[in-house]
Amino acid sequence: MTPTHNDFKILFEGKPDEYFDLYRDEIDEILAPDEDDDDTGESDDLGDADSLDAEELFEILFTIPIFVDDDYCEMINVLADEYLPYDIDADYEDDKLIVHIDENRHVIDDSEGGYSIVRQFNEIIKPDFEIRVFKLSLDDYDIHSLIILKSEVWKELETKYGAKVAAYFAKIDKIDFNDKE
Repeated sequence: MTPTHNDFKILFEGKPDEYFDLYRDEIDEILAPDEDDDDTGESDDLGDADSLDAEELFEILFTIPIFVDDDYCEMINVLADEYLPYDIDADYEDDKLIVHIDENRHVIDDSEGGYSIVRQFNEIIKPDFEIRVFKLSLDDYDIHSLIILKSEVWKELETKYGAKVAAYFAKIDKIDFNDKE
């Protein structure tokens, strides 16, 4: 789901109740325990929605998690399906990671690991779109939250909210993930 300007306003002003008013069904669905949870009492759910702040709610509603050991073809396909308006398919051909965007074919060097792949994908979708990392997720060792918006939307947000955008989002090419991989 792509966030609206109102969703960013809620994030920057820290009013999680407004997310509950707008997205109650989505929040409940995301926070519901998985049917696959084992009987040990351990689950992957995120807990009680009422205890979450605006940043946490924004993260679960509007970002895509990337795990250090993800299948990056699948991750690119999920990001594309969620955020991009054109046909994208990432797959391996002859041991090379290939991203097809409409009729264009792009080869991605996957020798340096996952974050290098994400950065290269970001370069492919520029100048129309840009991937950023939700900074709240940088505190976690093996998972980070990504969001893609039109470049013009990022510019509008930076013009309107300036320092708050910089406080919450990092450009993918400005993050040192070396200690994360």
